[in-house]
Amino acid sequence: MVARLRPQREPEPDPFDTLRLQTRLGHLSTKIRRVESTPHVYARAHRLMALEAAYDDLLDEACRLAGCPCESEQQRSEEKRWQEEQELAARGWSW
Repeated sequence: MVARLRPQREPEPDPFDTLRLQTRLGHLSTKIRRVESTPHVYARAHRLMALEAAYDDLLDEACRLAGCPCESEQQRSEEKRWQEEQELAARGWSW
């Protein structure tokens, strides 16, 4: 008997991983808005840079999970962040 080889399909993402990631994105975006809106925060620029870097990393992870066409080698910018947010929103993501 000859066994047929089928290409291995990538497993579907766990819906709870998606939910956790959306929750983390929402939490970070709230922190970013809070730091941006508070004028007298100690080390404000440093905190903002750290929060935005973490948010960008989560966006990259979310794009991989959602199957978005994402150019990870592209430099970080507001435009790339906006594009990734739009791609995720088009796929039903919200945070």
